[in-house]
Amino acid sequence: MTYNRETPESLYQPAAPECLSLRDRFTFHCHPGLACFNRCCGAPTILLSPYDILRLKNCLGISSGEFLQRYTCLETEANSNLPLIFMDIYSSAEVGCPFLRATGCTVYPHRPAACRLFPITMGSRLNEEGLVDYYFCRRLDYCQGFAAAAEWTVESWRANQGFDEYDQGRREWLEIILRQGQKGQVEARVKEIFTDIAYDLDKFRRMILEPDFCQSFDLDDSEVKSLGADDPALLQLSYRGVKALLFTEAAERIKEALG
Repeated sequence: MTYNRETPESLYQPAAPECLSLRDRFTFHCHPGLACFNRCCGAPTILLSPYDILRLKNCLGISSGEFLQRYTCLETEANSNLPLIFMDIYSSAEVGCPFLRATGCTVYPHRPAACRLFPITMGSRLNEEGLVDYYFCRRLDYCQGFAAAAEWTVESWRANQGFDEYDQGRREWLEIILRQGQKGQVEARVKEIFTDIAYDLDKFRRMILEPDFCQSFDLDDSEVKSLGADDPALLQLSYRGVKALLFTEAAERIKEALG
């Protein structure tokens, strides 16, 4: 995993006047017959949620640690000082998504949420009721896909691209980061622990086998054993873990347990 650019990334982007609703319509169809096919993947900005990382590392048959090391870069979120993970487009000699080939995306069935939603992009704000989403259409000048006859609403596009499942897997993580950003910045040690718990799921699985760390979550032996092969449940526990780290008195116990 490579590390931060000089300017921290901020998730706190205001909703623009041109925001779309779920009912708003657009036309789009991307396919290999277009002259611009793959061009948008040449220099993408792909923010990866813990769920994206889980799906991709399982697709590739590698550990989460290896995936993070080989294919990602870590940047710091400006308001919270928490880590954000991006696809590293400079991880190979040819700049671009490391999973892009002339024929298209080699991990397409497991592509991240940001890729699924394109050309729609999504932002979220946190209010007293939780996350509020807003959308807008990224109309790249060279993209020929917008000339297609296929018409979508934002809602039907989400469903067609399998975005809803990925969005469900990432929403709790996003809410945690936005909530911490409202509180202020975390210290460096908390940032390191957050990286391990939230993003390196295989490492987190090993961590909960440690008695002191396990006690921080009030887990019994049967629960720990059941998490051995249940990645979705382990992901939910990791969200529970970072909430404890950031928002409860268990934070000091977690830091002590990890040394």
